[in-house]
Amino acid sequence: MSIHKRIKQRREHLGLSMQALADLVGVSAWQTIQQWEKEGGTAPKRERLHAVAKALQTSPEALLFGPAEEHRQSKSSALQDVAGTEFEGLSMEAQRIAKAFDRLNPAQRAAVKSQLTAFGCQL
Repeated sequence: MSIHKRIKQRREHLGLSMQALADLVGVSAWQTIQQWEKEGGTAPKRERLHAVAKALQTSPEALLFGPAEEHRQSKSSALQDVAGTEFEGLSMEAQRIAKAFDRLNPAQRAAVKSQLTAFGCQL
């Protein structure tokens, strides 16, 4: 399976529209996503691949090489997340909450954000 099909498959699995994925990745138009999903189209550039993988809740390796690579990398990737600067200074509880939030679909994320705002949290 190609990277194009993997991107489309993950996006659809997560229930994201092309525009929603474009917003998460930081590209200006959904047509960019359309090109990434089109066989024979362009693929995300190397410097954007990490953002695409993060938005699709997978690894760059899984997008490039398929899920077998993802399973080999998952254990070391999880350790890097905890030790990496992304979670530096956060308690273990905050890290678990952040990781759980990343697994939510867009509607669930919106509901959580709404509740946090209701509690007076600034997002």
